[in-house]
Amino acid sequence: MNLVQENIKKIFSKENKIFFVKYLLISILGYLFIFLSLFILIDFLKMNKTISFLIVYAINYLFLYVVQLKYLFNTSHHKYKLIRFITFILFFYICANLIYNLGLMLHVNYLISTALTIVILMPFRLITSKLIVFKD
Repeated sequence: MNLVQENIKKIFSKENKIFFVKYLLISILGYLFIFLSLFILIDFLKMNKTISFLIVYAINYLFLYVVQLKYLFNTSHHKYKLIRFITFILFFYICANLIYNLGLMLHVNYLISTALTIVILMPFRLITSKLIVFKD
């Protein structure tokens, strides 16, 4: 078997499929929380869109650390993982806010801007989490 075939087989292995399904479930739950919370804060409580986004994403990222640590990567807490996660979160938090607010400045609906932010950053978060943040 050549190297390309081996790598393709590895990517589509049962273990990676299970990992990806877990990642998708965690992401879907997180994004449901984000959309629902933004809708409540902005449309019902009439909070500022940017402040609402900051609050909701901060809470979501706290949830992500615990769930990804225990459920997705099946690993234990270590101060270096937490430091890497915080660094990772700060970077993606800034990116998410820039993309989201760019959408608002372009007069994109806040929910669509949120969806675009998710679609753009999700693959990068997965790769970074797997290869850097939660690596033992």
